[in-house]
Amino acid sequence: SATMTWHTDGSRYQASVEAGVSLLVTRVNLLVLRSEGEIDDFGIAPTRITEKRTRRAETATHFNRDKGTITFSASERTFPLQAGAQDKATVPFQLAAIGRGDVNQLGGDVDIQVGDEKEATMFRFQLVGEDELETKLGKLVTWHLTRPPKPGTYSSRLDIWLAPGMNWYPVQIRNTEASGALTTQTVSNITITESGK
Repeated sequence: SATMTWHTDGSRYQASVEAGVSLLVTRVNLLVLRSEGEIDDFGIAPTRITEKRTRRAETATHFNRDKGTITFSASERTFPLQAGAQDKATVPFQLAAIGRGDVNQLGGDVDIQVGDEKEATMFRFQLVGEDELETKLGKLVTWHLTRPPKPGTYSSRLDIWLAPGMNWYPVQIRNTEASGALTTQTVSNITITESGK
């Protein structure tokens, strides 16, 4: 199971993803992502994300907007920072913001630079079509986007389903590894605070 959180005051944001397994008496987090940054003309503008996996040291990716670079605690590599660059935690929220802003933008390829632990890669999302999903919230009409594998860059396929009737929130995320290993997360609950932020 996983929990995604998003908070913004309109100019800054904080987002997190915690994915893990529940055992008899405890929960073990397998992955924790914590992202923070600003909201700018291109949408979400991360400044820093930390990633912690079970039995691995925490790593950080820095989006140095003053220098125009992306740097990493786990690598000495540097990448040019492109407009609209995201991190792993914010990609689904940025796609949701694009849908809210102008749904027609999702009709063509959506290219997003993603800073990811040791490198920055261009993710190309394509619209698969409209799907109806069965969820714990009932049947949801969704827009299904996919990032197919990109030879020489990443071997996994990433699918994201956005629900226009739920403020374009991501309601299902599926990762398919080259080995065939499949992870699917489907929404079970959406909680919005009183401020709506």
